[in-house]
Amino acid sequence: MPEPYQTALIFGLSGLACVIAGTWIVVNARRFRRRAVRVPGRIVELSSFSGGGSSTLYRPVVAFTTLDGTPVEAKSVFASFPPVGFVGEAVYVLYDPADPGKVRVDRLSGRGGLHGVLFAAFGLIFVAVGVLIAVLGG
Repeated sequence: MPEPYQTALIFGLSGLACVIAGTWIVVNARRFRRRAVRVPGRIVELSSFSGGGSSTLYRPVVAFTTLDGTPVEAKSVFASFPPVGFVGEAVYVLYDPADPGKVRVDRLSGRGGLHGVLFAAFGLIFVAVGVLIAVLGG
């Protein structure tokens, strides 16, 4: 297989994988929001870790009380840069009533859907680049 087609295939398959993963993230985020309960809470910690290279990602740890009065402190599934808030900030928390340890901060960047949309969008760009390489390189 000629080199341009190999490159096109790599871009196309990588992009397709990103589109599939992004779609899964969006669907999973929507399912979570449907069953989640929204309560007031507070960011008590920002757990940081390397996102690769020189970037640092922040995962909020939130404290809240469930509807049945149980106090919970849990780390969000999603990390971001910049962080979704600052330590001590009051936020709304979405939690799974079947497992209150599964939480997300109820903000655009904290719910997960945005992550999925961005991932899928980058995937579509990679697919488009792969197609362009195949068309122009052949």
